[in-house]
Amino acid sequence: MTMALSHVSPSYEHTKLESPSYSDLVDVFEDRMRKWLLEPAQHLLSMEYGDVPAISLTLGYFEGIEIYFSGQDSDRTSKEFFRRGFQRVFQPRPESAHIFDETVNGLYVQARCGFSHDGLFRNRVFFSDGRPEALTITWPKKDGEFVKTGQIESIVINAKRFVDGVVRHFEQYVADLRSEEDETLKANFLKVVELKWGLNEPPRFIGMTENEFFGKEK
Repeated sequence: MTMALSHVSPSYEHTKLESPSYSDLVDVFEDRMRKWLLEPAQHLLSMEYGDVPAISLTLGYFEGIEIYFSGQDSDRTSKEFFRRGFQRVFQPRPESAHIFDETVNGLYVQARCGFSHDGLFRNRVFFSDGRPEALTITWPKKDGEFVKTGQIESIVINAKRFVDGVVRHFEQYVADLRSEEDETLKANFLKVVELKWGLNEPPRFIGMTENEFFGKEK
């Protein structure tokens, strides 16, 4: 009996990935990312106190999207993949390379690892829509000048702007995949599908019928 639970994404059942075309794979990828990650984050933004959980969801985007861009796993290089993925979304100015590196390090340790390991962001991360930028960085000064070798004092996140930036990047990435104009982009995407999705592995069964699963058979 075909299980009602056998969806491979919110919109597609397992048959979508039986002998899939390239378009099928992109469909499933987009559906998973959009409806399991980005749209829930956007919905959280509309809720009272939703900014923080919206960012906790969205921070998972950077390492994940870099895996698809690079065509390889991030095993033991999570921080580097996070940095490269973040750089794709929020491109730094060349003259602010040191600040960018400190920002990424701060986000990774204070926010990404804070949520993953502590269940909450850490002491240098703040949330405010008082400024229009996705990120506002406070930096030590001496005699009114930025200390070039200093370290971040705080990271202030405008949650809506931050999520909007990620959504725009994702939509462009999917559009580029669908155009098939960039052969490397397509090839790396397919490498990760093969690496991560288990399409060539034996089917996974829950080990009971649908009626048994839902308690309709004794």
